[in-house]
Amino acid sequence: MISVRWKISPKAIVQACAALFGLIAFGSAHATGTAAGTTVNNRATVNYSVGGTAQTPIESSPAGNSNAGVGNGASTAFLVDRRVLFTVAEVSGNATNVSPGQNDRVTAFTVTNNTNAAEGFALSASNLAGTVLFTHTDNFDMTALRVFVDNPGAGGTAGVYDAAFDTAININTLAIDTSATVFIVANTPIGTANNSYSNVRLRGQAAVAGTNGATLETPSAVDNPAAVDVLFGDNGLDGIETADDQYAVQSAALTIQKTSTIISDPFNGAGANRLAVPGSVMEYVVTITNSGAVPATSVQIQDALDANLTFSTGGYNAGASDVQIVVAGGPATFCKAELGADTNADGCSRAGQTLTVNPTAGITVANGGAAQAAVIRFRVTIN
Repeated sequence: MISVRWKISPKAIVQACAALFGLIAFGSAHATGTAAGTTVNNRATVNYSVGGTAQTPIESSPAGNSNAGVGNGASTAFLVDRRVLFTVAEVSGNATNVSPGQNDRVTAFTVTNNTNAAEGFALSASNLAGTVLFTHTDNFDMTALRVFVDNPGAGGTAGVYDAAFDTAININTLAIDTSATVFIVANTPIGTANNSYSNVRLRGQAAVAGTNGATLETPSAVDNPAAVDVLFGDNGLDGIETADDQYAVQSAALTIQKTSTIISDPFNGAGANRLAVPGSVMEYVVTITNSGAVPATSVQIQDALDANLTFSTGGYNAGASDVQIVVAGGPATFCKAELGADTNADGCSRAGQTLTVNPTAGITVANGGAAQAAVIRFRVTIN
């Protein structure tokens, strides 16, 4: 009768116990499995009898051990190969809102290394024309796409882009079972319409740890037990993973309406039948409404008056002011439009025939249509 016993090295026993402890303490072992480069040793022991008499056991060896060479054998060893496995994922689950002309807007991703070894990752970003994400189709491109790796250990806040600290453009080394946050930073073209969408993609490629050189899969199908071979185990089995995110333009959408009304004429005064004749006083009403997604701030008006008109002063606020401003139906505010320098620093002035209304308190036109409109009134006299 021949029986076989397997002799496992103390190192392997320690590893097995550690894995078992991980299962008991944490519910599962590391996702990566046994670390690449680990040497696995074991040998077989053959017990046998001849003529009913037990013989000296024979241990195995890679070259073959026989009863002619009775004694200890040698362990059969192999190195655990490297399985490249990682994910790239979008963080927020929704689009990043931007305004036309806004620069350095950020989308965030995570790169998670489940390779059974430390791994580097080369990173790049691109626009995705025509793709659908978060139910919206891409219809414009962000510009100046850049990629940066979060570096909270340098002093920044984890998960928040900080240009002063987050300067690395690739992940040089990512330890087993750890993640890094990666940012795409991009600029929004000026003039982009409200409710426009730009989809972007982060591409991560496995790279030799500590470098930006691409990790290559071992070409041979035959395992070399004395070397750490490389096998791609990621979704595409190519050492490349991607994730997508979106920039959504949320802008004001302004409508500017200008109307005129006859206040008085030289013959009828403010009574009935007044006409727009020389000497008549006309009131212009500029109405600004916002049907967009966000408020318009720092709104100002410039109006180049026709040469046949003369700006009328003192038309409002019991003769103390030249321009009336009402926002969202609230109380009226006023300013004086001096000819030349804005001597009272209220933001209103005239340069020749051009009127500027830019009050220091600022005009904000909230989104919401007519109910949030800004209404600016001023008067002129027909020459």
